[in-house]
Amino acid sequence: MERIEIEAFLTLADELHFGKSADRMRVSTGRVSQLIHGIERRFGAPLFERTSRRVVLTPVGKQLLDDLRPGHDLIQEAIRRATAAGRCVPGTLEVGFVGTGAGTFVLEAADRFTAAHPGADVRIRELPLFEGSAALHADLVEMVLTFHPVNGPGLRSGPVLRTLPRLLALPKAHALAARDSLSLNDLADITLIGAPESTPKAVAEDRVPNRTPDGRVIRHGKSASTFQEAISLVGGGEGAFVVGDEGSCYRSHPRITYLPIEDAPPLQGRLIWRESRENARIRAFNEAAIAASGSDCRGPRSGDSVGAR
Repeated sequence: MERIEIEAFLTLADELHFGKSADRMRVSTGRVSQLIHGIERRFGAPLFERTSRRVVLTPVGKQLLDDLRPGHDLIQEAIRRATAAGRCVPGTLEVGFVGTGAGTFVLEAADRFTAAHPGADVRIRELPLFEGSAALHADLVEMVLTFHPVNGPGLRSGPVLRTLPRLLALPKAHALAARDSLSLNDLADITLIGAPESTPKAVAEDRVPNRTPDGRVIRHGKSASTFQEAISLVGGGEGAFVVGDEGSCYRSHPRITYLPIEDAPPLQGRLIWRESRENARIRAFNEAAIAASGSDCRGPRSGDSVGAR
């Protein structure tokens, strides 16, 4: 039976009136009659007795109703629950980020989100440096604020929320640390903190390139899996690391100098999520993040100071 045939049979079994059934289904009376006749021809038996005064179920119709109704009710409940889950904002949303400045931005977006949607909550999680999309595919989080190229099938991204100039975090003892700025070709004279082997190729090439624009090899040193680990390696003189310019409040390490990379494209941060997991909660948080996109680390969160975080 087609879905519309099931609906026609169950509606007529409830109403026992062709006109009222047609009104409920928003079709013509003739269409209801046509559907019922088609079912009866297929079964080879009448499902309703019709007279000029009444419509009643036949024994075969009663049996079909008893067998069909429970399954139909389960399907309808499943549809209602799925629809509610897709449209409902209240509940807990898992959001991941990488880096201190990104965490502060996610907190600001979370403040706006929970203020606009009572009953909604955000659980925030710091992720390894290069594993934003992997965390989504592993269902560790539902959304990620990433400054890496978006890679992998089945991912959806929101608009650019933050655009940050690239800086090179460089040990103060390095010969180039006295410069005011660097170029991408200068990276040939610097050892970069490496990325783990599991890092997607496009992400690794964006943050830890293998060659300069003029073709020279860039050396890679020890690898780092977290932002703090990378900064600790830089402070220990193990190499340099490309970061986004989040403002002076995140550049206070006594052993590190941060130099602009003049010819490097800026880092662009946006939220990403899996298409198959998209729902009203994810869309609402993305809207809150868009509203918060004018904030930076120098702008305190509502009722709080960033320095206390």
